[in-house]
Amino acid sequence: MDSPSTAATSLEQRYKYALSLLVEQKYVNAVKEFEAIIDTDPHSEYAEVSQINIGWAYFLNGDYKRALKAYEKALQKYPGTKRTKEVLEREYQLGIAQMDTNEDAAISVFEKIIEKHHLGPLAPDAQVKIADCYFKLEQYEEALDAYEKFLENYPKNEWVPYVQYQIPLTKVYHEKQQERNYGLLISAREGFEEYLVSNPNGVHVEDAKRMIEDIRIIEAEREFNIGEFYLRRKTPAAAAMYFEYVKSDFPGTIWAERANERLEFLRMIEAIK
Repeated sequence: MDSPSTAATSLEQRYKYALSLLVEQKYVNAVKEFEAIIDTDPHSEYAEVSQINIGWAYFLNGDYKRALKAYEKALQKYPGTKRTKEVLEREYQLGIAQMDTNEDAAISVFEKIIEKHHLGPLAPDAQVKIADCYFKLEQYEEALDAYEKFLENYPKNEWVPYVQYQIPLTKVYHEKQQERNYGLLISAREGFEEYLVSNPNGVHVEDAKRMIEDIRIIEAEREFNIGEFYLRRKTPAAAAMYFEYVKSDFPGTIWAERANERLEFLRMIEAIK
């Protein structure tokens, strides 16, 4: 029978061999070797890191489902381990890798990270990525909830400016799914304006300005069309009120020009003063 020191040396050699299999991209064989190390001595320092590396081997082999199971098993078998942060970081990488191919699976990964360490350094990043996944899936209500939850839980995080821009942008896309929801559009415009105030030198300043202008044009069109409605109803005074509003509040837009034309016409026929 091997002495304790001899057994430890043997386990170390097997661990190094398993790592070499990883380097050689022999992932299936590496997993088998790591599993054998765990079976030999489940309480050794090599067992814990072997369990983590099983997840890494599956990850490198593109088997994300088994990778997540392996990482979760490491956290369950070794609660409170000093390697918890490392495992969560690897789970985060796993979520990022799935964002382009399986957003639902990525969301599940990020949710697990937050569940395990709500105040940990990865939790804010994971919450943002959950929102981004919903945005990519065009599930805009869920995306809005996730972005707003981020601001509620992590109001001083470095992601705040990005989220402040994403919230009104999400409202714009959400509005496009519906029958012209003006309430969402106005809320989105106000959100972009708040972003500009809070982040005068932010990376999305020019984008926010363009979005505000686009929304203003839509708002101007809406008010102009209300004026046209009253004109068709033969109530020129009410129509003029809306045309004046478009002219004064949305200068520089094509709708302001058209509103001015309508007002001049109404004055010409003496329908208004």
